[in-house]
Amino acid sequence: MKIKLTPLNIVSAIGLVTAVVLLTGKNEAHKPGYVDMTGWAITFGFLIFVIAFISDLIFRKFIPELKKIWVVEGVLVIFTILLIYILKVSLL
Repeated sequence: MKIKLTPLNIVSAIGLVTAVVLLTGKNEAHKPGYVDMTGWAITFGFLIFVIAFISDLIFRKFIPELKKIWVVEGVLVIFTILLIYILKVSLL
């Protein structure tokens, strides 16, 4: 089986590494009133991993050429990043 590197593989790897690093990191004491969001960040990292991995499998099933997969998945990743940025700017 030939391994194909795609944008969603890269995103899923980043999400998994982020979640594992946060999960294995040490908990430091914080100031009173500090809200620790590490649990949500770990959950978000694992969620990114699962969604990107499953999406990559679906794209591979329906798009046979590696070049087209790169274009479609690259556009999806860029669109998602832009959408998150727009929502962050408009809500804050």
